[in-house]
Amino acid sequence: MSDHEPSAEVASAGIGARRWVALAVVLSGIFVTVMDNSIVNIAIPAIRSSLHASFGEAELTVASYALAFSAGMITGGRLGDIWGQRRVFMVAFAAFTLTSFACGVAPNIEVLIAARLLQGASAAMLAPQVFALVRMSFADGGERTAAFGAMGVAIGLANIAGLILGGFLVQADLFGLGWRMIFLVNLPIGIAAMLLTPLVLADVRSGEHKRLDLAGVALSTLAMLLLMLPLVEGPERGWAGWPTAMLVASPVAFVGFYLHQRWKSRHGLSPLLETDLFGDRAFNVGALLILIFWASTTPFSFSYVLLMQIGYGYSPLATAASLAMLGGAFGIVSPIASRLVSFGVRRIMMAGVLVDLTGMLLALVLCRTIDPLPAAWLLPSLLLVGIGMGLFMTPILNVVMSGIHDRHVGSASGVLTTMQRGGNALGVAALEVPFFLTLSGAGSRGLNQTASYVQAFGAVALCNVLMLLAVVGLLLLLPDRTSGPS
Repeated sequence: MSDHEPSAEVASAGIGARRWVALAVVLSGIFVTVMDNSIVNIAIPAIRSSLHASFGEAELTVASYALAFSAGMITGGRLGDIWGQRRVFMVAFAAFTLTSFACGVAPNIEVLIAARLLQGASAAMLAPQVFALVRMSFADGGERTAAFGAMGVAIGLANIAGLILGGFLVQADLFGLGWRMIFLVNLPIGIAAMLLTPLVLADVRSGEHKRLDLAGVALSTLAMLLLMLPLVEGPERGWAGWPTAMLVASPVAFVGFYLHQRWKSRHGLSPLLETDLFGDRAFNVGALLILIFWASTTPFSFSYVLLMQIGYGYSPLATAASLAMLGGAFGIVSPIASRLVSFGVRRIMMAGVLVDLTGMLLALVLCRTIDPLPAAWLLPSLLLVGIGMGLFMTPILNVVMSGIHDRHVGSASGVLTTMQRGGNALGVAALEVPFFLTLSGAGSRGLNQTASYVQAFGAVALCNVLMLLAVVGLLLLLPDRTSGPS
């Protein structure tokens, strides 16, 4: 079998309902890994109280997962190429399920931080396999478009579901477990996925013999840590000392990693990252679009949570209910977007960005002009942002992954998941600065707590407007496709 053609087993095994059951199983992997990044944020106060942890220790439960997740995704993608995506998917999902259990039963904050670090490492192995399995298992252009559309839905809903489900589980206190349920909820999903995977998913792998590039693993991990660690910890430490030094050193490390990988690619030495990927303009522009767009989504949702819970004093459950406006709009629009590709993928994404931009502008105008601002007045903005996200996130993955050669699928998957995670971290780190600077300034001017948080939320909306304008410019450089290649 060639390294770029799905086997006959894949073609035959994927016919009918089993193919879509397989898709649901695979997408459960990306759903839980993305959701577990945001679900902890809303539980931080409960974790601090229950485990008698400092704020810094509680924040490490978020940071440790993000660091391990981000640092290992390029390696995780390559492991799928070497050992087979289905095998790595199952092993990684088993590890993710076990580490979720360890998080849920952690007796103290130290064990919780360690378990979250291991959970992030398993997520880094799991997430890239999802991209690769969808790309390899759906060869038909129309089916692949629908499959990537479903993946866009899963990723977008997972970002929102983490905040919504987290708020519900913490407040509901199911079985008296409190915040522990935000981790234990992964167990039935993981067990079901491991039981179903060998029944519904074909074992797709390349016939090419590959080895793991250990030097590449070390260089990529170092580069990602130099970038992600200061992004996660820098805001808390005021960017003094080592966070700034690491951030300055990270581009040098990335350049060194790329040059090393390009040398190995040219000499046929089985690199960790296939640098031929970057000869595809759609991949380059698409990866950058993913980075910037995802950098706008997480900070918007997270700052909205702060506004509702601290600014307005709403409960986690009430905050989750209002965020359902965004998540519901996304969930309804995303499947529709996958059916509109005949109008041109770039046009659909442009429409999504413009609707998202309208929602951000509405939030900005309301925050700047209405005082006092009723919380309910922001709901139309959430609705527009959700619609825009649905129109954009669904087609972008199809555009980027459809043109990728099968022998590059693992590398491409690692890069794209890195762009998502990097975008989220970069956005949160960058937009914390205007949020808290505006919050502090509003307080010094004598504004009350609600008005101060409204102004801070408006500052995030303004930054998102600027990022979305950059996305509009990049979309003009993206090759337009009515559908992915078959």
